[in-house]
Amino acid sequence: MKTPKKIGLFGFGTVGKGFYENLKKYPHISAKIAKVCVKRLDLPRIGHELYFTDNPDELLLDPQLDIIIELIDDPEAAKTYIQKSLLAGKDVISANKKMIGESLQEVSYWHDSFENRFLYEAAVGGGIPIVHTVDGFLRDQEVTEIRGILNGSSNYILTQMQANNWSFEKALREAQLKGFAERNPTLDISGIDAGYKLSILAYHAFGEVPSMKSFEIESIEGVTKEDIKRAKAKRRKIKLVASLKKSNHEIVCSVKPEAVGANDELYSVDYENNAVSVETLISGRHVFAGKGAGSLPTGSAVLEDLKRLLDGYSYQVSKKVRTVA
Repeated sequence: MKTPKKIGLFGFGTVGKGFYENLKKYPHISAKIAKVCVKRLDLPRIGHELYFTDNPDELLLDPQLDIIIELIDDPEAAKTYIQKSLLAGKDVISANKKMIGESLQEVSYWHDSFENRFLYEAAVGGGIPIVHTVDGFLRDQEVTEIRGILNGSSNYILTQMQANNWSFEKALREAQLKGFAERNPTLDISGIDAGYKLSILAYHAFGEVPSMKSFEIESIEGVTKEDIKRAKAKRRKIKLVASLKKSNHEIVCSVKPEAVGANDELYSVDYENNAVSVETLISGRHVFAGKGAGSLPTGSAVLEDLKRLLDGYSYQVSKKVRTVA
């Protein structure tokens, strides 16, 4: 029997707890959480059998830890922890879309420079295995377009506003209470969060790093009751649609509210759910849908990355990465 791999876990919030709960359901997985680093030790914690610390070095400098899983909301700290862990020869899993989306050139360097692996399925699409699918199954299909709903928080807000006539403020508060939106929801409602995810998908689909400065990004805060009324009159729903196309060697990305009709695959994707449509030259269109936010769905994506690490999987993204101005 294999000796279980030892995990150092950064963060025990919504996603961290979801990962912990999911891992407990699969005792056959040959890995266990050895240490958890949190900001505050005085908060009540579930899972008191776990060892908690507020000192990052207890994880980063521990040669007994094989895998570091980073699930915190501080992108700068996350980047530091990931870099140090990779340099120490540890495999790393992250869900930090802001850090990854803003640092794709460095992420590409990490993939090229380290034999140990860095995976981040949970950074895009919650429980939908879209990074793995685009990077693996569809990597030879020549992707031409990716379009979808990539932010469960904004989708939940828009759904409640349209289905139940809630105000934006009420829908946002409910999304926060349910764990779909962050305490500071700016990235979610502005569209920037979906922009980070779009840039990650562009990297895996095309081996290129687009500049988010070129993205057309529009917040859902501008959606009015009159907009919703007009959409309903036309039997449409307003969704925050993220779109990525490659045409004439150019990548065009946008994230903006769009009124979609019943014949659109995104029309019936409501509440915290996400959906991604991937268009390929060889096999046509593929549509993936599932929970885009929440503790257990996102935690399940972290768990799947852990399983892939244990199976020896690494990303197949092109080694020739080009920055798109």
